Amino acid sequence: MTTKRLTPETFRKTIERGEIEPLYLFTGWLPEEARRTGDEELYAPEAYLLREAVQTLVARALDPTSRAFNLSQVSALETPMADLLAMARELPVLSPRRLVIVRDLDKKWRAREEAEEARDLPAEQAALIEYLKHPVPTTTLVFILEHVDRRLTIVTALLKACTIVEFRRLSEREALEWVRGYVRRQQAVIEEAAAAALVGLVGSDLTFLAAELEKLLTYVGERRMIARADVEQLVVRHREHSNFELADWILARRPAAAWRILRRQLAAGEEPVKLLGAIASLYRRMLLAKELMARGAPSAEVARAAGLPLSAAGRFNEHVRRIPRDEIIAGLRHIARTDDALKSSIGPPEVQLELLLYRLCAPSEEDL
Repeated sequence: MTTKRLTPETFRKTIERGEIEPLYLFTGWLPEEARRTGDEELYAPEAYLLREAVQTLVARALDPTSRAFNLSQVSALETPMADLLAMARELPVLSPRRLVIVRDLDKKWRAREEAEEARDLPAEQAALIEYLKHPVPTTTLVFILEHVDRRLTIVTALLKACTIVEFRRLSEREALEWVRGYVRRQQAVIEEAAAAALVGLVGSDLTFLAAELEKLLTYVGERRMIARADVEQLVVRHREHSNFELADWILARRPAAAWRILRRQLAAGEEPVKLLGAIASLYRRMLLAKELMARGAPSAEVARAAGLPLSAAGRFNEHVRRIPRDEIIAGLRHIARTDDALKSSIGPPEVQLELLLYRLCAPSEEDL
């Protein structure tokens, strides 16, 4: 049987037609290169699209009047496998379907293996795999993985058994189109220059873009037209200057200069997670550019794929040519670990970011 792989838009359309599967895996982008090299952990899902898909599934699969009886959202870190499978096998109440949403399954397996508490893992793994072979038809079981680690047997089983929905993070060029569509759905319009300025200021993280667009739509009110002046008036300039400067110093391997920019942004009230998002965006563009260069793509094509204007592409491409691909991969791994540290509140955020900058500006041979 060939595993289905859907985009968020295709998933939404199938759900709206009432075509709901018994098993889903929601995760990030799974490109061929990542599957070959084992770098899938670098391609975490776009959080906004994932939340939107969960909301759509809940709304379409369950009637509001009986939703409380038929919806379970759990973390595998906190829920024993026997309880999780019992939830999946329950019959729906006053509804044709139950919905069980499970997070952190990969984290549970990895944490127990690292702690050498793997005594019960084979039995639990076998029980889940058996369920995947024969899912209960009145239950939709959804697994949400932040990172796909194919070294885990259970992850491989999920990839084979589930309908996969990939929530790939958007390039800045794709984010522009998303902005236009978002505004259009609100029965409003946005000038091309305003959309470009907004993405230039905020970046391609859809959670931040949606928040800024909501503020802009409230600001323009009945006018229903967002102009560039509105964006410049309302949106905080956390990308146009400081983040471009930060990227330049990282690429130039100037940690002291990068730290100064970082401290200035934090002092101005910038959220650490946004700053980390900007650094992650830089490294994802670098990896994409590196792979295009390896295939002999011309500079103009590399610039378009990386979402850069031609005027800014020359210096960027020069840096990317000089940096080994393995070093970019190592940088993405450092960024992923910093993201986990920020989410887990391991140490002050500013210390985590400063440590990350040191690692990115002065990579060691052991990371290659």
